[in-house]
Amino acid sequence: MATVLIIEDDPQMARMLGALMEFEGYRAVLCPAPERALDCVRETRPDVVVMDFHLGRTRAPGLLQALRADPELRTARVIIVSGDDQEAAARAAGADRFLLKPFAIEELLEAIRELLR
Repeated sequence: MATVLIIEDDPQMARMLGALMEFEGYRAVLCPAPERALDCVRETRPDVVVMDFHLGRTRAPGLLQALRADPELRTARVIIVSGDDQEAAARAAGADRFLLKPFAIEELLEAIRELLR
């Protein structure tokens, strides 16, 4: 069973995405705080990370650059989602995929399936 780590500062959105992942047959893990994102990746070793671009005072590109710089974590597959068009920044930081909110659930699921192939 593939593991999907969700890094999202909106608890309601995180729970909704987690429930969706579980319903689709994935093991969903919710990172409790954006500041712990790298620890969550290290502890969970997820197959795919779904990360919001805006995480309170933290921004996904900085986290993703730190993740890509870590030899143990750099191969993690990452989807960044955002309510504003941050695709260029997400890709520059090393995101495997970018989805603009609001996105169709099937769009997210297809991105996950592609990254798991």
